[in-house]
Amino acid sequence: MKLVMVEWLDSHAGRGWQDAERFQQVARPLHCRSVGWVVAENKECTVLVPHIAGERNGEIMVQGCGDLTIPTAAITKLTVLRKS
Repeated sequence: MKLVMVEWLDSHAGRGWQDAERFQQVARPLHCRSVGWVVAENKECTVLVPHIAGERNGEIMVQGCGDLTIPTAAITKLTVLRKS
């Protein structure tokens, strides 16, 4: 597995009723950054898990928590922080 930082774009929504002019102010995607271990990767998406356990515990099954699936089309930059 490799540890990466992914920069990606996401959608967002406002809360409740808003003035129409506010829509022009927020008319851009939300820039996000996420760090985690790449546990799956294909043409459509990359799956990150920030928490991994069991790698150094012999017979204990490797587990992950907090998985995040990011569509490939949303990724603007992927930086490898560490290869294992």
